[in-house]
Amino acid sequence: MTFPVWDPAVGVRWIIAAVAVLHVFVSQFAIGGGLFLVLGEHRAHRLGDPALREFLVRFSRFFALLTLTVGAVTGVGIWFVIGLISPEGTFALIRTFVWVWAVEWVFFLVEIASILVYVKGWEVLPRRSHLAVGWIYFASAFLSLVAIDAILAFQLTPGRWLETGALLPAVFNANFLPSLAVRTLLCLLLGGAYALLAVSRDSDRVLKAEVGRSAAGFVLTASLLLPPAIFAFYRFLPPDRRAILTAAPSSLHAALLLAAALLHLAVLTPLLVLRRPRTFGRGSAIGLFLFAFLAVASFEWGREGLRKPWLIPGYLYGNHVSLPELGVLRDKGMLAASPYTADGGKAWTPEDPRAGRALFLRACGPCHGLDGGPRALRPRLRGLEEPYVAALVLHADALRGPMPPFPGNAGEARALARFLLQGSAPTPSATGEEAFRRRCAACHTLHGPFRPLSAAFASSSAEEASDLLTALDAMSEAMPPWTGTDEERRMLAEYLTTVSRRGKP
Repeated sequence: MTFPVWDPAVGVRWIIAAVAVLHVFVSQFAIGGGLFLVLGEHRAHRLGDPALREFLVRFSRFFALLTLTVGAVTGVGIWFVIGLISPEGTFALIRTFVWVWAVEWVFFLVEIASILVYVKGWEVLPRRSHLAVGWIYFASAFLSLVAIDAILAFQLTPGRWLETGALLPAVFNANFLPSLAVRTLLCLLLGGAYALLAVSRDSDRVLKAEVGRSAAGFVLTASLLLPPAIFAFYRFLPPDRRAILTAAPSSLHAALLLAAALLHLAVLTPLLVLRRPRTFGRGSAIGLFLFAFLAVASFEWGREGLRKPWLIPGYLYGNHVSLPELGVLRDKGMLAASPYTADGGKAWTPEDPRAGRALFLRACGPCHGLDGGPRALRPRLRGLEEPYVAALVLHADALRGPMPPFPGNAGEARALARFLLQGSAPTPSATGEEAFRRRCAACHTLHGPFRPLSAAFASSSAEEASDLLTALDAMSEAMPPWTGTDEERRMLAEYLTTVSRRGKP
């Protein structure tokens, strides 16, 4: 609660996604493309092929321009954005990995210098020296990836760092090597996909075939090796992180997109390029390039989803509240703990008109929109009653989706509920199915894997089920009270008993 909350006009998730995905794409292309350049130069010298050499000269110029401008700018942009979005998380990472980042910046400096020398040295440097500079560039770029991968893997599996706070357990965490293998293969995938795009319009069919076969080899090798590498990545996750894959639909969707992208690359690369390397066209290359981009984006999207509801599992929640801080905030209250919700040193009370919005920005805003977007809260809660919504807020970590605990007290939960229900009057459900969706589905399924209710209601009558609904909060403190109408309760009871007896629809 030390820092203020940044509230941009658009969701912060989209800002970091736009900057980070672009940076990851360019930086991984810088590694795969660098390896393609150096291996291609070796081949050009060995075969005495001036056409291939000239292609690599052109390739290297655009390669350097892209990696040194877009890559560098988005790299700085990530620091700027994460510092605004999550100063607590940024502070924790810098405190632990300051020397790792310092080493990575040295590698990046070598990377910049060597690619400039490499591009300018085609006609100046001796052959062996030029190749040595190319290998220096690739090595420094890859070592940068090793350093950054350690930090990204730590954010998913911090391991013994939670106990020791030491650097070495943070760097050599359980997911470090599997995620490094995945990212290395993604680098090869992007380098090959871009090389196919670059050569696809070349009129020299011999050159197109030579470059196309090499680039297709990069793409095909990566697309075939990525599934076992991703499986190893998944198996080295702790059980609670693996469970997120089925608990959070977004992570499952990302996994399906990744599988589809790799399948298309493995099938289409031989069909579109290797079968006719002299004649494959721009459309084929663009299609493979887009599937490669989809593979990178979906992997990063899925990896981010697997952290839910944490930023650093076991330490920092997605709403930027640390685990050691949670108990204090629940006891003292978020409003009293934040210097930015006070006037003249006196903290706002939950009854203050400004409190609801401040609580939303702090507790919900990092992951949810207010009125629009895929996770907007007001449309989901419209028509419900304030005591019911306040109970949902207070026990947010009991909901189906991986949610962090509400870092406030009961009075603040009521203030947040009032804010979320502004402009909405209580509206009874029209059917029992709608009542289940609005009042039960946030925490339960009927026949599914998450807290199924069918066994509890299959042998009950509608009257018994109706009586049970009136005592929900007495059954468990995590259950909200029944706040709907008697008719709504009757319809819900009939729906629960009827569908439970009928079995899985």
